Amino acid sequence: MFDGVRRLIQGRLHVSSIDFWMVISISVLFMLGALALVWPNVKKIKLAYEYQDLAKEHRDLLKENHLLNLERESLRSLDRVYLLAKNEVGMKELDIDKVITIFLK
Repeated sequence: MFDGVRRLIQGRLHVSSIDFWMVISISVLFMLGALALVWPNVKKIKLAYEYQDLAKEHRDLLKENHLLNLERESLRSLDRVYLLAKNEVGMKELDIDKVITIFLK
C-alpha cells in the first residue's frame, strides 16, 4: 500500500524515501495527538448522556416510591380496616355491657 503511494509521490513531488517516511511518521504522531485531545471530550459527552438517563430513571423511581407510600398508607388506614372488618368479615361493634375483664396473676 505504501509502495504505491511512495512511487506516486516520488514521481510527482520528487520526495526521497527518508522524507516520505518522516512525513508519514509525523502525520501519524499528529493524528495520535489529536485523538488524545479529543477522546476525553467524547468520553465526557458519553458520560453526560448516561447521567441524564440515570437522573430521569431516579426521578421516575422517586415518583413511583411516593405513589407506593401513599397507597400503603391508604391501605393501612383505620377507617378502611374498620369498614373491611364490618362488611367483609362480618365483625360487629363491641357491646360494653358484655365485656368481661379477666385479671391474670
